[in-house]
Amino acid sequence: MSFCSLKKIPLLILLCLILCCGCSSDSKPAVPNASCRKFDRFTSDYFDQQLTGNGFQLHFLLKDTSKYPDAVMSFGEYSYEAMKASQKGLISEILSLKRISYASLDVKRKQTYDILMHYFQRKLDFSDLCLCLQDLSPTLGIQAQLPVLLSEYEFHSKKDIEQYFTLLRSLPSYYAGICDFQKKKAKHHCFLHEETCKKIIGQCNHFIDEKTLSENILMTSFQSRINACAFLTQKEQQSYMKTNEKIIRQQIVPAYQTLADTLSSLMTAGYCNGINGLCTMKGGKDYYEYLVHDYTGCSRSVPEIKAQIQSALLTDVKHLQSLLRENSTRLNRLDSTTSSSPSDILKDLSQKMTADFSEFQNIPFQLKSVNQTLQNYLSPAFYITPPLDERSKNTIYINPAKTENLYPVLAHEGLPGHMYQNSFFSSTNPPKIRYLLDCGGYSEGWAVYAELLSYSYQFPETAVAEIHRIHSSFSLALYCLCDIGVNYEGWNYSHLKHFLSDYNITEDEVCNQMFEAVIEDPANYLKYYVGYLQVIELRDYVKNKAGSSFSLKQFHNALLSIGPADFDVVKKWILYEYFNEKKTG
Repeated sequence: MSFCSLKKIPLLILLCLILCCGCSSDSKPAVPNASCRKFDRFTSDYFDQQLTGNGFQLHFLLKDTSKYPDAVMSFGEYSYEAMKASQKGLISEILSLKRISYASLDVKRKQTYDILMHYFQRKLDFSDLCLCLQDLSPTLGIQAQLPVLLSEYEFHSKKDIEQYFTLLRSLPSYYAGICDFQKKKAKHHCFLHEETCKKIIGQCNHFIDEKTLSENILMTSFQSRINACAFLTQKEQQSYMKTNEKIIRQQIVPAYQTLADTLSSLMTAGYCNGINGLCTMKGGKDYYEYLVHDYTGCSRSVPEIKAQIQSALLTDVKHLQSLLRENSTRLNRLDSTTSSSPSDILKDLSQKMTADFSEFQNIPFQLKSVNQTLQNYLSPAFYITPPLDERSKNTIYINPAKTENLYPVLAHEGLPGHMYQNSFFSSTNPPKIRYLLDCGGYSEGWAVYAELLSYSYQFPETAVAEIHRIHSSFSLALYCLCDIGVNYEGWNYSHLKHFLSDYNITEDEVCNQMFEAVIEDPANYLKYYVGYLQVIELRDYVKNKAGSSFSLKQFHNALLSIGPADFDVVKKWILYEYFNEKKTG
């Protein structure tokens, strides 16, 4: 699981955990044939293998972990050698899949087979390019994500608490692996951009600052979780809190200090020199191509994707000019701030979305605030998926330091975005293996689609809603074009600023934000916007095939029933799901 972020003009950062999705069966029960049974064994064995090898991931996917008593309580191995070795594992999985008769599988298993095959093949090229991996960044980096994930580690028994301590104690060795990997990257001319490196160092130092350590998320969240443990006596609670503080001071603080010192040393040695976008690194352009395909789930080439983005941007500009010509006074009614509480916004969204989406009664969720030691780095809101066996545990974090318009943000993270998508797909009872697959283009593309649609719910006047939608789409398109320019075509800051001046964006602060954003997290914006464009393309494809009988609600149901997948797979199956939905819906 990993964080995703989004910035707009002016700056907007959306942070969320990539959705888990997940055993499917035909509408008519049938006894599985030999191929179906073989496929089920494959998916089950793969799922068990992944969870046994990573106790940290296991705890987030399942509340009841008793089936995996031998799970290794660690964050996994972080090394160049492990990344290279992963290629052999992927080849083995692909060969195992190919030994299963695809023609003998039922429809739902064929869908999962297609998704798995595309997923394994998509990941296959990574090990040859892994030294270009951007594993550290101010918002999406491991050092930023891990504290939030650890704060969500729930305690259902004393064993859970002891296993949590085991994880914390293993963090120094995990971070030592990260530090060794940074040294390899540096020697390969694949280190961090200097400003990015400085931000991460500052973030690490702020996180372990003695003055604010008592307010650190690993301190405060542990106390609240322990206080909620009814199975503990007060004396046991106090003892556990003392142990936690001791581990933080003796294990966590030194680990973050070592990471900061390692980065400082490499930066001082000059390894940041000459590093701008990915294409300035050895093998960086090839890695960017891989990253775009991996993040977006779109099989088109980078130039083809760029052309699609340019076309969408031009369409938005023309439409906006037309809207403003018709009535320029609308500019006076574009205030997008809202004084409503997050819960009220989500309630409003749940009521207004029913015309376009199948209704889910009372999706349970809880709202939390981002810890103040992380507020400067994290986004206005983000969503955390629940365990497979406790689907009611939806969590949306709100960052009180970011006071931007929460309405579209909560549409993105909550309804009809990530939380709705996750709840809908879970209701189809998909195979557990789907919870392990990262298909960010689909998930984030859906969330952006939901976000942009929400402006029509927020603003009663159609033209005003459209202006806001176009502004968001326009911003994302510009970020994507800058991302491609910097990381694929080799733009420096001057090139980026010249490009933005064509769109009347000349403020140094905005230009710097955009340059740093695409440097820090290459291809991240494409995950959102290209994913969104693929959703729109699929909608138009189905609409063309369905003709006058097209139903937007049925399209949404069909898309969400397939679940996270590469878009070639989604397109292969979308008509089947749509017309099957029309018959049974």
